Formats: sequence, structure tokens, C-alpha cells
Amino acid sequence: MNRKKNAIGREVGVVDIGSNSVRLVIYEVFGSHFTAIYNEKILAGLGRALKSTGRLSEEGKDLTLQALSRFTRIARARGLPPLIFGATAALREAEDAPQYIRKIKSETGLAIEPISGDEEARLSAMGLISMHPRASGLAADLGGASLEIVHIKRGEKEASVGKCQSLPLGPFDLMGGNLTDMSVDIIRKAKEAIAEHLADHKSLLKKGKGEPLYLIGGAWRNLASIHQSRSGYPLRTLQSYTLSPKQAIKHARWAYGQGRDAVFNWPGMRSRRAETLPYSALLLEILVDKIKPSEIVISQAGLREGLVQNAISQSQRQRDPLFDGCRAFAKGSLQTENFGRPLTRFIDPVIPLLPKVFNPVDDKRIFEAACLMAGIGKDLHPDYRAEAIFAAVLYAPVAGLYHAERVFLALCLFRSNTASREVPTPDIIDALLTPEQQEIAGMVGAAIRLGIVATGGSSELLDCFTLEEKDGVLTLSVDLEEKALLTEQVEFRVKKLASKLSMKFSISKSE
Repeated sequence: MNRKKNAIGREVGVVDIGSNSVRLVIYEVFGSHFTAIYNEKILAGLGRALKSTGRLSEEGKDLTLQALSRFTRIARARGLPPLIFGATAALREAEDAPQYIRKIKSETGLAIEPISGDEEARLSAMGLISMHPRASGLAADLGGASLEIVHIKRGEKEASVGKCQSLPLGPFDLMGGNLTDMSVDIIRKAKEAIAEHLADHKSLLKKGKGEPLYLIGGAWRNLASIHQSRSGYPLRTLQSYTLSPKQAIKHARWAYGQGRDAVFNWPGMRSRRAETLPYSALLLEILVDKIKPSEIVISQAGLREGLVQNAISQSQRQRDPLFDGCRAFAKGSLQTENFGRPLTRFIDPVIPLLPKVFNPVDDKRIFEAACLMAGIGKDLHPDYRAEAIFAAVLYAPVAGLYHAERVFLALCLFRSNTASREVPTPDIIDALLTPEQQEIAGMVGAAIRLGIVATGGSSELLDCFTLEEKDGVLTLSVDLEEKALLTEQVEFRVKKLASKLSMKFSISKSE
């Protein structure tokens, strides 16, 4: 059954056939931003026996075929365009892969063509860039049978993919089928094998020195989730979760060493995933030691997102996904959809008056994102609106934010709704923002609130007002013919903003 797609976006389905899992993800695309709206995974273990037999797992083939039949039916029912496939190491390396691919075609009608290792690396990097538009450094994508290492170069309009290398360093490929055997001798041999493979690519690894190392793949995400639990980290989202090299190495040694049994039996984790984690931790330790990155950043985007990113136009890719994500998040609120850009212009004179939050370029970017979300929550109860907006923005599916930036953005929107109430999760705020950064969020919130109150949330009326600072006085000017817009409440909001900026205030009527 076909159904009409939304005029401002579209849905696409991606099927990732990996060595360990088969997954269908359906995305809603909005400009350069796309959000996963359905995600289903089958841990088929297609490449589990590849190391020992050179062939696909028989059980894995059955599970994969069942999954593909189901995914095809779901796609048809939802009226999706043709599915996009990413078939990786298992289907490009197994001796019986061609025969199995023909069987898939005969039973499901799907024509699947495995992608090369270099193409997998490139697409994984593109997926990373879709969520990290400011990325610069090395990306490492760990699958069941291979490790892709890619150099990412930050560009003026968009980051670009540099040198790529696919290495046979996935847990199934290097360790074989029994991943729970991590004896001292097995660990020693694994370290020697990893070091031998990496030794041939010193020039690529050298490009990551002093730059972030971005980790892609389910095993490393699960290791990061365990680290969050063990360290009591308050913001439980993995996208852009960052560790220092010292933290990463300490956690990795625990995961394949004394904490190995705890990892194998970690609550809520499937055994087929848990068994890959000690080896993944061992590999991480070696990579950090060889590359010497500035920090380790977890990415929830990889090959699947790269397949979508590769399918959209270059002009779309060059848009900032943070802004498109904020606009997508605000869909359905006509006030918010039309208000954000004019509001950005309105508060622009305030920006030079603010202390630095992170750095001038990124600060302005976050202020604009806050304006694009101003006015959300119209359907929420006013007594709880500020807290609900804070939680929604904190966990909003928007790209291009590190954790501290995400918390700052949520606090700006919270303070645009209330200046006096206590933040709902002070542990998150205090862990990720300094007291000064918290104060600046209050300033931005006050500026946004002034724009909303002065205009009644009307973008047309924002052009009737001008904010400017001169000699320590913050002045709000209004067109003379619109003087009726001035009220005690507007004056109160100007005074409030000026007070936060440690300035005097005035209101004037201009010709």
C-alpha cells in the first residue's frame, strides 16, 4: 500500500547486512538532517564461521533470509522507495556468498551487491560526517569481520573523506568463532596480529595524532554505555560521548581483563553482542596507543547513515544538519517554523555582549539553534512546559552537538520559559557546564523571551524592533507607528535582559 509522503521530507529504508547483524532502519529526511523513525536488528551472525571455514554460517544464512523477507514486506507496506543496501565483509569475502546472494534474489527479489572495503570505509565516514559536520581526525568503524579506518578532513563547507583502509581486524575474522576464550596466550597472539596489520599503515595512523578518534560500531557503543554506567555519567546518550585517551585505555583494559566476566553478563545486553566486547576493548587500547588521539568520540552514525548521506544531493549535504534538525524538531508549530530566522537577527546585537561559552563560531551556531527551537511546547501544560522542553531538547534527535553543547542548548530553551525555577536535572547541568556557562544560557534565554513577548511570537513584528548597545546601555527601539506594542511587560523583559548583562536599559521610539 502506497501512502503520500510529507511534502517537506521523505522516508528511506536502509538494510545493513553485516557479519554480526542484519538491520533495517527507516529514516525521515529533512534537508541535511535525517532521523531514524524505525530500527529493527537481527543478530544473525552471518560471518561467525568465516574465519574457520571460509563460508557463511548456515544458521546465519537462514536468519538473514528470514530478516530480509520481513524487511521487504515492511517496506512495501509503508510505501517506501526501493531499499538501499549495504552488504559488507561477510558477503564480499565468503566463498559461498555468490550462491547465497542468488538465493536471496530468487526468494525475495532483492538484488544485493556487496560493497568493497574501501567503499564501506568511505560510506561509514560519510555517516559520521552527517552527525559530526565539524569532524576532523580519524574514524574507526568496527564490524564483525573488518575494521575500516578513514581520515576525515574538516572543510569550509563540509567535511570530506580522505584516505581509507579496510583491515581484517573484526572479532570474527581475527579471533574466529569462540570469542569468549580470552586467555593470556590468546590475548598475546591477538595483540601481535593487530600490531602486525597496523604496522603497514603508519602513515594513515599518523594523521590522527592530536586529533579526535571517532568510534563507529555497535561493540564500541556498548563499551561506551558500560563506561557511562560504571562512571556514573549523568547524560545517558551515546552520540558524541567523549572520553580522554587515559579513560579509554583504563576502561578497555578492565573490559578484556578483570571485568571480562562482568561484560559477558552485563544486564540487558544480548550474549551475541557481549561476547564481542572484550576483543573490541583490546583493539581500542592498541589503536589509542598507536594513534595518540586528543580524545575519543562515540558516533551512533556509520554505514547506514552514510548510505543515506550518499543518496542526498551535495547542496543538501552542505547544509548544517544542526539547523535542519532543529527545524525538523519544531515541525508542526507554525510560530516556531517561521519565527527562528527573524529571532536570530533580533538577538544578533546581543551576541558580542556575551562572554565566551565554547568558542565564538560554535557559540553563534548554538544561539541560532536555540532561536530555531524557540516557541516549541505550545501543546504542553504551562505549569510544566519549561521542564518538558528542557528534557525534549536534551534528548532531541538533532545532529552536530557535543554533550556540553547539547546541555547548554537545552538550558537556553529552559531559561527562555522560566528565569526562576530550578533546573530539573541539576546533576547533568553541573557535570557538563560551568557556573558561568549556566549564567550565559540565562542571558540567551532572556533575549529569546524578550523577542517572543515584544512581538507576541509574530515574525512580522520582529522587524519593528531593534536591539542595540551603546556606552553600557541596552536600548530597545520600536518604530514610531508601532508604539502601541510597548507595554510594561516588554519594558520588564528589556530590564531583565539588561540586568543579566550588567547594563542599564532604555526604550526608544524611532521614525
